[in-house]
Amino acid sequence: MNPPSTAGTLDPRTQRTREVVLRATANLLAEAGFERITIEAIAERSGVARSTVYRNWPDRAELLVQGWELLCAEPVRPDTGSVAGDLGAIGVELADGLANCDWGRAVSSLVGAVANDPDLRRAMQLVGSRRRASLSSALTRGIERGEVDAETDVDAMAELFAARFFYRHLMTGGVLDDAFVDAQVRAVIALAAPSSATRRRSASG
Repeated sequence: MNPPSTAGTLDPRTQRTREVVLRATANLLAEAGFERITIEAIAERSGVARSTVYRNWPDRAELLVQGWELLCAEPVRPDTGSVAGDLGAIGVELADGLANCDWGRAVSSLVGAVANDPDLRRAMQLVGSRRRASLSSALTRGIERGEVDAETDVDAMAELFAARFFYRHLMTGGVLDDAFVDAQVRAVIALAAPSSATRRRSASG
């Protein structure tokens, strides 16, 4: 993922400096996690003066969030024509990221960090809501196609789908394989499927 764009608002030297700092932050997050990262360490890794880092990111939490987003791949936004296909594609990417990518290895430190840093927690809640948007969109399309009950809280259902991936990764150490993804897809579809009464109303309407 590329650093957050500020094209047209910063001169090229400042933009390059920000990109170097963000790359250094992402690399440190992958290596050490959130709680042990300091502005001093970021400045040393990037070769950018500490005062310059503070001038561009007076809020440490915002720098860490931007570094985290750089570390993570852009989430997939599939539109396969079915809820099962969309959730399956998103689930495969999520499982692979947690199991094999740098951000998956850093996520345990993120949990500890947000518990102790209200500013970071608020910033990460916003990031999380944006990343759940692909799940919510898939479920919304399912409502439009009649695959998902019209009264489903799509944001809550998206959170439910993703939550067990993180629980298994962080708490039980279970395998995040295709069988696990398929089971999660089936479970959410069963919970979100239109009830008999809803199907009758749709058919009569």
